[in-house]
Formats: sequence, C-alpha cells, structure tokens
Amino acid sequence: MGLRRYGRRVAQQEAIGLISSFAKFSQHAAIIVTATVAGWLVSLTGIPLGWMIGSMLVTIAGSLKQFPVKLPGPMLDMVRATVGVMLGASFTHELLSSFSAWWVSLAFLLLALGIMYVLGFFLLRRISRFDALTASLCAMPGGIAEMVLLSEQKGADQARVAIVHALRIALAILLIPLLINLIADFEVIPPEAQTQLASITFTDWIWIFGCIVVGMLARGRVKLPAPIVVVPMIFSAAVHLLGWTEFEIPVSVTALVQVFIGINVGARFSGVPIKALIAALGAAAMVVALQISVAFSGALAVANALETDPVALVLAYSPGGLAEMSIIAVSVGRDVAFVGVHHIFRVLAALVLAPFLVAALSNREIKH
Repeated sequence: MGLRRYGRRVAQQEAIGLISSFAKFSQHAAIIVTATVAGWLVSLTGIPLGWMIGSMLVTIAGSLKQFPVKLPGPMLDMVRATVGVMLGASFTHELLSSFSAWWVSLAFLLLALGIMYVLGFFLLRRISRFDALTASLCAMPGGIAEMVLLSEQKGADQARVAIVHALRIALAILLIPLLINLIADFEVIPPEAQTQLASITFTDWIWIFGCIVVGMLARGRVKLPAPIVVVPMIFSAAVHLLGWTEFEIPVSVTALVQVFIGINVGARFSGVPIKALIAALGAAAMVVALQISVAFSGALAVANALETDPVALVLAYSPGGLAEMSIIAVSVGRDVAFVGVHHIFRVLAALVLAPFLVAALSNREIKH
C-alpha cells in the first residue's frame, strides 16, 4: 500500500509539473504571437522599427494590465546575442581602415554624454524634485540594468530609477525613427531588397549559431559592457574579416529580433503601478527631450564638421539602447558597425563614469 501511495504521489507530481510546463509554454507562445501580430500591423505603415514598436506597445499595455508578459532569460539572451552577430557581420576591412577617423565623433560623444548628464541632473533636482542620488542615476544616458543595481547599492529610489530608464528607452524607440525624417530623406529598405532566409546556407547557419553560443557562454564570465552583445559581435566580426564566412542575418530573423526586443522593453513595466508610471512620465519625457536635443545638435555639428552621414551620427548619439539603435540603423540602411561601436562606447563610459559622477554631484548637493 505504501509503495502504491508513493507511486500515485509521484505520478501526481509529474502530472502537475507537465501541466505547469504546458501552461508556461502556452503563456509564452501567446505573448510572442500577440507581439508579432502587433509588430506586423505597425510595420505595414512603413516606419522604421515597426515590428519593435508594435511589439513594445502591446506588451506595455499587457504589463499595465498585470498580464504576465516576461519571457525566459535564456530566450532573450539568444536575441541579444543575435544582435551582436548582426553587428559583427557588418564589419569590413574598409570599415577598419576608417576607425582612425572615429576618434573625433567618439570624443564629441563623450562631451555630449557629459552635457546630457549634468543638465539632466539639475533639471531632475530643480523641476522634478528628485533626491540627489536618484537624480544622478536617472540622468545617466545608458546602462539601465547597471543604474538600477547602483541605485540599490547607493540607497537611491530604485523603482523610480527603473521606471525613468525604461521610459527613456521606450520614448527613444518611438521618437527617434520619426525625428530622423526631419534631418535627411531616406527610405526604409524594403524586405525584398534585404537578405532572404532561403539564401542562407547550412554552413552559414552553423556560423550564426556558433557566434550566438559564444555570446551566451560569455554572460557572467566576461567583464565587458553588454557581453551578451559585444562578445558575439567580436567573434562574428573576426570570422568575417578573416574571410571564413560572408553570412548576413536574414530580414525575417531581423524582424523576429525586433519583436523580442519590443517584448523585453515592454515587460520592464510589469508590476509598475499606473500612478507611479504617470508620476515618472513627466520627468522621463523631460530627460528624453533634453538627451535627444543634445544628441541631434551634437550629431549635426559633428556631421557638418566631418562631412559625414548625419543620420548615422544621430543614431550613434541617441539615448536609446545599443540593440534598439542598431536595429534602426539596419532598417534605414546606415552603417550598423559605426552606430554599434559608438553605443558600446556610450555604455562603457556610463559604467566607468557613473560612480564618480554620482559621488561628486551628490556630495555637492548635500553640502549645499
């Protein structure tokens, strides 16, 4: 009797486990299908990043309605690694030869970041009445995960920092594709003019998945900013520059990556009370308006001085995320590697300078 009872209990537990796994699978599948449909509908308008914008908006709506919209971490890691592979595939020998000319735009980017940070800090202190530590971390134009972690370590308002940075990225995704129309005429590259799934060989897929696996293994092991993106980018760039492969990421995969990034951005609002979101919206809009203004004016000035592409520089200087701005660059046919390298530099600068700037500005405020 005891063995039978034990056997029934084990069977029940296994059945419960299977039901739970199926429920989670169904939930994740529903999120992905809904976000994909929303992305497809927005993409029909022809605006850059339509797949991501539609996916993000429907996921934000689900988050605010308290629906479970978060996807498993490994799934999102694979998507981020794919972005790195895409960036690396755009590296060429001609691009490497132009690296020496990038120091001017990188130097101005550092200056722009400093202006964004200082002005954002004082606006958040004087107008939004944020405390010094929270204002310091909210004003930093980059590194959302790192800024949230730093807010916990320093005793800042962690929820407010997370909400403002999530809104920063969401608003940048919505506004930047529209605003770049004001500075240059361009057309979104139609899907039929991009790499098609059928053109990717079996060998290409091996290289693509190999680069992705390298990136996923680097997470938690490599001390670099955004290693899940940077490591596969380096590996992908290396195999392309060595002439071992010439693969490009197909347009259908790029669209799917946009959908998953949109889900990831929208899921950051999970559990956020609508009142807290509305309360932080004004501060976030102010910070984004400031950062985009500085990014556009700085990029246009540098583009004029260097006689280079203003759209690529605007995307390189904009306060959106590395993956998001790189995908926009793909959509509008700009130099993805140029944009990606500048955003890696931005994230690295934010991570290095944030602790010192937070301490300096916060101490100054406390003394006054």
